[in-house]
Amino acid sequence: MVLDTISPMFAASDFWMAKWLTPFWFIGVGILAGLVVLSLFLALAFLLIVPTRGLETARKNGTLHGVALAITALLGIGIGSLLNTGDFRRAFFVRGEFATEEWLLVSVALSAMTGAVVWALLFCSSSRFFGELRALLFEGVGLAMLITLGTVAAIGLAASPWVDNDIAASIPQMFVPQTRTLNFTLPGSNSPDGGKLQKLEVQYDPTTLGYTKIESNRRILIADASEVDQLRFAAVNIDADAPKVWERSMGAAKSPLPLVGGAEVFAQNEEIDDAEVTFTIVSYPPVPQAISILLVSAFVIVFGLLFFLMQAAAPKIAAIALSAAKSELSQPLPKILITIVGLAILLFVFLPFHTFGEDIKLLKDCGITLALIAAIFQGVWSASTSVSDEIEGRTALTLLSKPIHRRSFIIGKILGVFWILMFMFLVMGSFELFAVAYKPIVEARENSLDAPMWQQCHLEMFQTIPGLALAFMEAVILGAISVAIGTRVSMVANFAICFSIYVLGHLTPVIMESAAGGLPLVEFFSQLISAIVPNLNHFSMESAIDADVGVPWSVIASVFVYTTIYGVGATLLGLLLFEDRDLA
Repeated sequence: MVLDTISPMFAASDFWMAKWLTPFWFIGVGILAGLVVLSLFLALAFLLIVPTRGLETARKNGTLHGVALAITALLGIGIGSLLNTGDFRRAFFVRGEFATEEWLLVSVALSAMTGAVVWALLFCSSSRFFGELRALLFEGVGLAMLITLGTVAAIGLAASPWVDNDIAASIPQMFVPQTRTLNFTLPGSNSPDGGKLQKLEVQYDPTTLGYTKIESNRRILIADASEVDQLRFAAVNIDADAPKVWERSMGAAKSPLPLVGGAEVFAQNEEIDDAEVTFTIVSYPPVPQAISILLVSAFVIVFGLLFFLMQAAAPKIAAIALSAAKSELSQPLPKILITIVGLAILLFVFLPFHTFGEDIKLLKDCGITLALIAAIFQGVWSASTSVSDEIEGRTALTLLSKPIHRRSFIIGKILGVFWILMFMFLVMGSFELFAVAYKPIVEARENSLDAPMWQQCHLEMFQTIPGLALAFMEAVILGAISVAIGTRVSMVANFAICFSIYVLGHLTPVIMESAAGGLPLVEFFSQLISAIVPNLNHFSMESAIDADVGVPWSVIASVFVYTTIYGVGATLLGLLLFEDRDLA
């Protein structure tokens, strides 16, 4: 391994750049792993071309969509059953139980990701797809996203000389936690050695201990010393056939095993007969932040498969989407918006907000908000230029004179806006993450404090990623709505309508609360607004930023489902408005 051969003077360095770039090493490795998996997927799809030639007819007539849907449904049921099991939670470090709503939402989100894999594998294993793959990856928005991911990965991997070896060592444990089962026999009180606290050879690392289960067929006592007057922690009683289960989320005070270095474990059988005691100990990785590698690679894999699937399953729609995205990328507007947002975020790093040590919260909020506004502006502009202008300029009439349906035109334009927004968030999000990871170091210097550990930089950075994801989904909704109404109105009207939706969407809770119990007509209109206009407060991370806490996965899953529903609704609205639109 490369990290094992580097000079010790660079490993675990206290250099400030090491603390800053170590979190990006996780991102770099995650991106690299995701690209490797996508490459393996393409190799597998290529090998399946000959065995799946019989499916070519099913691909053309749409029958294969039903097969993929059935397979996805079966896998979704399996995912839902697996998700709330204790083994799954321990394997993937999910703390506590899922509530019913959380279980349902996370199951739906994971089922959708699984569906992307199934659909992509069935449709990408065709010679036509591989004939178009080069243009898909090395032209237009595909090349732009690939360059962005490669640049961020290269910056992250360049920090390898400063990364601690324990980080690389924890990667294998991220997928397979260390689980040990220890069995002991404690003599009963009638035996010569019974009735005493006896030392048990239970070895564990308190810093990585994540799960403990102690089972006994007799009532026993667990302590940390052989004499009562030497106990540092309260002894724990475990009843017969009543296992004692502990997870790290329950807190150190409730642990049956002492969570201090060098502690020993003693046990006493409180009954006459011998006791059979079983310890199940699960140790998490020594560097739990390594789980972020899995999250980043999952992001790259899922969106990469969706990109492939668009081309493989709907080539006409993909042609319209890629053409629209390529046309927008050739314009100066995306470059101008990205430059403005990037420079503003870099300025925020050194700009004092005078918040008494909480400048990083405003940096997160301002950076995410700027990226969102720029993306919304780009989305509405793209929808207007690629839909309204093409209709007014008769370009759409020329396009639709070919064997392309109006449905393909609208869906293609929405996907084109989606991918241009994805590219912009990749670039602007990278600026935001670089800035947020560096901000703790700047604040430490300004306050004449010791430089923070890289774990602090990693925490601040990865608490920002959900906010970027929520902002991206909000921009996608407004972009889809803009395409839908762009079939009927001009650019100026489109901007006015989308701005009104943006304002009303963020004020929906306030409107509902102020209208409650008032005039019936006012209450009716407030309910009508809440039913039609998307509640954009669901996409806000301000409360989490103010409380300095992360966003639960169930919230992200629920917003993902909400975005999907509104995206489909906006698409149907666009199809309805464009179906009888006179293009002549």
